[in-house]
Amino acid sequence: MPKKLRLDSDYDQDYTLIGIASHQRDYRLVWSLNEKLNLHLIKMNDLKIFQDKKNELNTFSFYYDDDPDTFKTWFFISNMGSNGPLFTEHKQTNFFLMIKGVVPEDLKTEIVHALFVNEYVLKVHSIALSSISNIDNFFSDLEMELMEMFKDKKNQKPGKDKKE
Repeated sequence: MPKKLRLDSDYDQDYTLIGIASHQRDYRLVWSLNEKLNLHLIKMNDLKIFQDKKNELNTFSFYYDDDPDTFKTWFFISNMGSNGPLFTEHKQTNFFLMIKGVVPEDLKTEIVHALFVNEYVLKVHSIALSSISNIDNFFSDLEMELMEMFKDKKNQKPGKDKKE
């Protein structure tokens, strides 16, 4: 019988995941979050995630903000994609706000409270990344997508689209 190798990683220390329930469209909610949390989330290409159980590629609305002053990267991801939910354990959650970087407990509480009092948010809850079954695949696909996005952005030359 072949041995299974498993890579244990502790994403909970590097990432904070907050689930958001809202009836608003992603762009409307992102606009509100940018205003209330002083973020600069911008729309990126849809995030492509391969889902093993369905054996298919699924795409999700995706926003991104990198803040070099605080050493945090913010991601806003829709839970409902073209072929179903991103995380099946959280079907009632419409969106995820994920923060890469150290987030002290008091800041996390402040963010959750700011989301909770937001007029467009129905419910907010913190999510332990260890509770999500396909989290390793998600982070692999996220890193690959980010590399592709920034490689494409780097390859675009200024003035290339301008007519001379």
